[in-house]
Amino acid sequence: MTMNPCCITGLDNVPPEAGGGVLTLGNFDGVHLGHQSILASARAIGDAEKMPVVAVTFDPPPDLVLRPDDPPRRITLAARKAALLCDCGADYTVTVRTDMALLALSPEKFVREILVGHFAPKHIVEGENFFYGRRREGNVRTLRDSGAVCGFEVHLAEPVMGDFGDGPVQISSTLVRGLLLAGRIESAAEALGRRFEICGTVVEGMQRGREMNYPTANIDPGLQITPNDGVYAGIAIVDECEYIAAISIGDHPTFGDAGRTIEAFLLDTDGCFYGKAMTLRFEARLRDQVRFESPAVLADQMRKDVERVRELFR
Repeated sequence: MTMNPCCITGLDNVPPEAGGGVLTLGNFDGVHLGHQSILASARAIGDAEKMPVVAVTFDPPPDLVLRPDDPPRRITLAARKAALLCDCGADYTVTVRTDMALLALSPEKFVREILVGHFAPKHIVEGENFFYGRRREGNVRTLRDSGAVCGFEVHLAEPVMGDFGDGPVQISSTLVRGLLLAGRIESAAEALGRRFEICGTVVEGMQRGREMNYPTANIDPGLQITPNDGVYAGIAIVDECEYIAAISIGDHPTFGDAGRTIEAFLLDTDGCFYGKAMTLRFEARLRDQVRFESPAVLADQMRKDVERVRELFR
């Protein structure tokens, strides 16, 4: 896979041409519509003043460093997130390695050593709920105070609201995670501005799908969040080829297994994908996971699921 030249890993690799421009920083998990609004505001300033736009993000997520026994489930993995930030308007995305030394910096030191020391920004664009520095002690007000001393101006992007059935709410990474955990992938897609995807490696499963003439590709999602148990219609992308797929998430209730898996039956291909990188793009939820009376009844339902998937894409 060709490396994206706008995606930079590590502060030591920041090119000189990324300095002196418009900066925005945050976790940006999911790069949802709220993040995209911040990037659009930064892009507008950059275009007006002919300055580069730089998005700074962090990997691993700070929560994972601070609470390793309770790791957050990511909406988007680091490499994909960096590419999306560039797609949404950044000239450069810089992924900073998160460690305890970085998280221990006071807000003042964080601004001087990280932001000014590596980027010398003229403008910084953030949302109103932006926090930074040790114990999240820094906020928009302290950032403005630092800007008055260090020579940058702080701009606030308006929050983006959405209505997903319970009245207007601010679009956030927490909201997207909640929608996914509820299996509401269509609503999650609205908040993201694109379909939700899982990227992982195809691993060997129990071969039960193959025994029922529906061989599936099992995906290891790593630290990515997965939608609620159920059957979904989607697209599987592997080796730059796209295949219509019926995707099942659950713990095999018909067989009494305890392990939760993500399995995709790729229509119209008999390829073997073990060990390959695969992306699953979720398009629609078909049904809940249920326990069937027998494998034969399950196989009949799988046939119906596959026909529904074909119909949806037809």
